[in-house]
Amino acid sequence: MTDVIREIAETDSDAPRAHRPAVREAAQAAYDALFEVELADPVPGVDADLRHLIAARAAWVDRDAAATEWYLARTAHPEAAALATDGPDGAAGVRAPRRIRAALRHVDLLVARPAASTRDDLTALTAAGWSAAEVIVISQIVGFVSYQVRVAHALRVQEELALAEEDA
Repeated sequence: MTDVIREIAETDSDAPRAHRPAVREAAQAAYDALFEVELADPVPGVDADLRHLIAARAAWVDRDAAATEWYLARTAHPEAAALATDGPDGAAGVRAPRRIRAALRHVDLLVARPAASTRDDLTALTAAGWSAAEVIVISQIVGFVSYQVRVAHALRVQEELALAEEDA
């Protein structure tokens, strides 16, 4: 079974999560549900390339370089790397369509200051052309990636601790 969190964590061991396989499977199912976009997807405005770009930006803002690279490797979105690392106000962001800039601003807000999000922030997204369903998908991706990078970080730390114990 594919385990995206373990791939992002780049660890050999998944022992810390072994006691809750249902949680691991649910996390993978969430990834599959969010990122495996079928042609008949009910929210076609957020295609697979854009979903991976949004995830890469969320991972970047959350300071997880491995997750950022992992998601960037799965998008063919033009200027994805620059958009992910420089954000909506970087050179690529300024050149990007209004919808993309608004989505990236939303990502930054949800990752860095989620409690600061207001009705006006959501209105800005719909004014930029996003439907309510698309805003939900973008927000779900941000929430999922935030969870994912925290679990990946914990797995990396656990592996470092195990290696340190072996060396002691």
